[in-house]
Order: sequence, then structure tokens, then C-alpha cells
Amino acid sequence: GGGGSGGGGGGDGGPPREEVLKRNTLANRIRWMLKDTMGADGEFERRRAELQLLGGGGGVGDDAVCESFVSSVRPGGFMHDLLHEGQLAAIHGGNLLVHGGVSSADGVALGRVPGREGDVPSVGEWAELLNAWYRQQLQEWDAAPCLPSDAVADIAVEGGGTPPPPPRSLRDSWIGGAALISYSVPRATGVASRGAGGEGRGVRAGARGGGGLDLLAEEELEEETGE
Repeated sequence: GGGGSGGGGGGDGGPPREEVLKRNTLANRIRWMLKDTMGADGEFERRRAELQLLGGGGGVGDDAVCESFVSSVRPGGFMHDLLHEGQLAAIHGGNLLVHGGVSSADGVALGRVPGREGDVPSVGEWAELLNAWYRQQLQEWDAAPCLPSDAVADIAVEGGGTPPPPPRSLRDSWIGGAALISYSVPRATGVASRGAGGEGRGVRAGARGGGGLDLLAEEELEEETGE
């Protein structure tokens, strides 16, 4: 049977590669990343509206929106600088601060550090180790921040759909800081950068003895604090 015109379709009956590559624009890749890896569907158009407002109401094309996103993560860009100033976990007084949460229906993040076997029992030590891993990932990203052009072609988005993820061993070799990217995507489990959003038993960090922090189930914390 024929494979279609214009270079032939994929082995699974997909569209011709030329059609896929035609849709594999920077704008479409950014839209896909925002929707399917960041949970921010519609952010591309919201950024366009912001740029229009800042520019006095004039038209803003896709190229300008793309440049706004890309320049923000280059050295000197606001998002690049923010990432280097940030932490995945911080302890202030008796409070543990994270972006999302420490427990959900799909796992508990507290005590877990990517690439490290076993749980870290001390909340303070866990935060230090997690932030050290975070900084190491940022260094790797600074050293290799971009996908090679052949890899970009291989993960083309056709028709706004979501391509299957490449093998982890290959994906991690493409770009520095890939493990941090994987840690932060919505489908990741047991991470501290995502809201709980589940029905698992709540877990908070609370003060217990000697000014230290321990992992306490909510009912244990309530018993000790009376809250």
C-alpha cells in the first residue's frame, strides 16, 4: 500500500513528514509546551494581549510573542534570573515554603530528592539537598540550554496534538537540566513544585522539639498545636 503523497506518511498511517514539519513552528511548540507540560493553556494569547497593551495597542505577531518567551529564559532575561534566585523549598521560622505542596493522591514529595535512594528524614536537610540538586540542574541547563535542530524536528507537533514522549535516556541527553524539567511537568509524581490537587492524607511540616522540623501527619500536628 502507498504511504501517502509528499514523502509518504508515517508507518502508523500518520500525515506526511513534510506536513508535520510545516506545522512544527516555534509558535506551535511554545503553545504545546504551555498547554501540555505547564498546564497553562491559552498563555500564548495572554502574552500577546500583554504585549499589545505594553505597546500601546498595536498588532503583535506570533514572532514577537515567541521572542518574548525565548528572551525571558536567556541570560539576563527575567525568567532566567528568577530561576537562579529561586529555591524549590525554603524554611522560614517554623514554616516550610514550596510552590505546590508536599503531598497528593499520587505521592509524597517531602523527603524525596531526585537521583537519591531513600527518603531524607529531616525536613531541613531535605530542603538543602533538594535545592542543591536544583542548582546543579540549572548549571547543566546553562551549559546546554537548547535542543539540537534534529531533535526539534523529531518531536514536531502535528495539528496541535501531543506527540509521544521520547525515551528518557534520549531525552535527558538532549538538553541540560532535563531532570528538572521532568520534575516540574504536570504528570510528574511525588514532587514539591505542584499543588496537591488530590485526596491523599495531608502532610505538613511542623515544629517538634529543639526547634527542628519533622514530617507530621495533619492529625499529629493538630494534636500537638491544638489547631
